[in-house]
Amino acid sequence: MTATQRDVRVVDNTLRLVELLSTRGVRATFFFLGEVAEHFPSLVRDVAAGGHEIGSHGYHHRPLGDLLISEFRRDVTRSVRLLEDITGVPIRGYRAPYLSIKAGVRWPVQILGDLGLHYDSSILPIDRPPGLELVCPRAPFRHSNGVWEFPVAVLQCGPFWHLPLASGNGLRVLPRRVLARWLRRFERDVGPGVFYLHPWELDPDAPTMPGPGRWLLQPGRRRLTARLAQLLDEREFGTIADVFAAQLTAPAAARAGCEPGHAMGRSRG
Repeated sequence: MTATQRDVRVVDNTLRLVELLSTRGVRATFFFLGEVAEHFPSLVRDVAAGGHEIGSHGYHHRPLGDLLISEFRRDVTRSVRLLEDITGVPIRGYRAPYLSIKAGVRWPVQILGDLGLHYDSSILPIDRPPGLELVCPRAPFRHSNGVWEFPVAVLQCGPFWHLPLASGNGLRVLPRRVLARWLRRFERDVGPGVFYLHPWELDPDAPTMPGPGRWLLQPGRRRLTARLAQLLDEREFGTIADVFAAQLTAPAAARAGCEPGHAMGRSRG
């Protein structure tokens, strides 16, 4: 695939998702890579003009384990400044590539706070498959420097297994009634949570990079658009900033459930 073909897919898939959300009056949080925003500033402006929240996904799509602390700071700083220049509004949220901020590792969140970001949505409450234990709360919590953490919703299957299936993956591969039941359980036990997916998941023909387990990103893509539309009709969603407005406007001293060692919006409930 040529660079031009990749570029067309990035724009088309993002706009496809925006259109699907727009037809249902739903707003979401879009975490943009800086390098994508730099190539397609009009795409970022179009998404923001649709009422969606813009967050930072870093500049390059590199996991934190590949970066020095100084490199991480430069990467986030570059992306935030670029997105703020494009949109004209402050960037408040961050999502690490590959959800690669780990519970209990403090320096990335410290840097996010130093850069003026209000929240992170990168930490998975499970440390590794098969998810036999939680390593941080499933509900939002506040780090010691005041930055809020809004974890991706991790759904419980049985008494021990916790799986990150509130996502495009879950929507693609799980039976619809099973996913609905697990979402209701999450709402009952935890409250609103973050559901995420990637625009390329709506594209059945989008290639995936080679690697162990990457074939799992292919099944179910042809039915994802219809399933997502149905989910949007059944449940209520909003931007992370809107859904968790109460937390983000709470006084700095209100640090309930702080350190672990201690969205896209919510579902109806």
